[in-house]
Amino acid sequence: MLPPVVMWIDPGLMTGLAWMWNGRQFQSGEYGFMEASRLVEWTCATYGDSCWVGWERFTIGPRTPPVDAHHAIEMIGVTRMWAQRFGCRILTPGQQATPKPPEQRALKQLGWWLPGRKDAQSAAGHMLRWLIAEGEAPPAVREAIQITGRT
Repeated sequence: MLPPVVMWIDPGLMTGLAWMWNGRQFQSGEYGFMEASRLVEWTCATYGDSCWVGWERFTIGPRTPPVDAHHAIEMIGVTRMWAQRFGCRILTPGQQATPKPPEQRALKQLGWWLPGRKDAQSAAGHMLRWLIAEGEAPPAVREAIQITGRT
């Protein structure tokens, strides 16, 4: 059963945030570091142990631009800090992924696709994949998956 709020984060220079409220309402956006940090803090402080938080895994490799590593790792650290401080459940980090065409179709069908906002799209994709993997997809999500052919 889903908690009152689930939040997924695509960390980086611009951070994508996606929320699922009460298993029915979805919201997403992308924000600079300070605004994303403030929204993560607010969500964690407001919902505490009724909030589950996940983020995209970020692996630093030899070709990772330092600026990307810097922003992504700091956002993950800020998120972990607020989640732990307020007793949120921390989910297993998601694989690095950009929504593929079937996921894009499902996100568009759901109204979760924000054109031109790739970080918000990525956070929404993490939410979609997690809901499916956990068997917690609400009826509208299950219907969008059937309509768009996502399996």
